[in-house]
Amino acid sequence: MTVVRGLYLLVFFGVLAIVVIEMRTEQARVAANVESLQRRRVALRREAWTLQMEISQLRAPHRISERIAYWSLELNEPRPPSESSAAERMLAVR
Repeated sequence: MTVVRGLYLLVFFGVLAIVVIEMRTEQARVAANVESLQRRRVALRREAWTLQMEISQLRAPHRISERIAYWSLELNEPRPPSESSAAERMLAVR
């Protein structure tokens, strides 16, 4: 084997080693990112569950009447919308 061929092989294996190290580093970085995203997903699911429970508790009929009594609100019968209020809403949407 000549000296030039030996140098070529040394450079080739050096570059190959650097590429392997870079790939493993990137793999570790991506794995850490995936783990972080999975933890965030679990936290967001837990928060969504908590908010869903709060919504269902607030929609319960006895809780609605408690809030009406607390805020001293009058509960009126709904009436059909008038033509002018419907037109105003259409303009407000635009």
